[in-house]
Amino acid sequence: MRDADLQRAFRVLGAASFVGLLFLVAGVAVVALAAEAVKTWTWYFRMEQAIAVATPLALGLLALSFVSGVGIVAVADSERRGRPRGG
Repeated sequence: MRDADLQRAFRVLGAASFVGLLFLVAGVAVVALAAEAVKTWTWYFRMEQAIAVATPLALGLLALSFVSGVGIVAVADSERRGRPRGG
């Protein structure tokens, strides 16, 4: 795979994980807002369940975003090393 293709793959992976993280946090926020609006123990329990499910997923997406960022930097560094200085 060429460096440009690899860098594009890392960028898409990073963007997808970031967007997934945004949707995940927004989903938990909607459940939390609903729990605060209704103010019943059932909805507070649902909020706790949403947070319990979302936390490992958010950590996974965050790790994926970090790995893709490191990959982008590594590929960009290898591209830079392949070119002559000053050009």
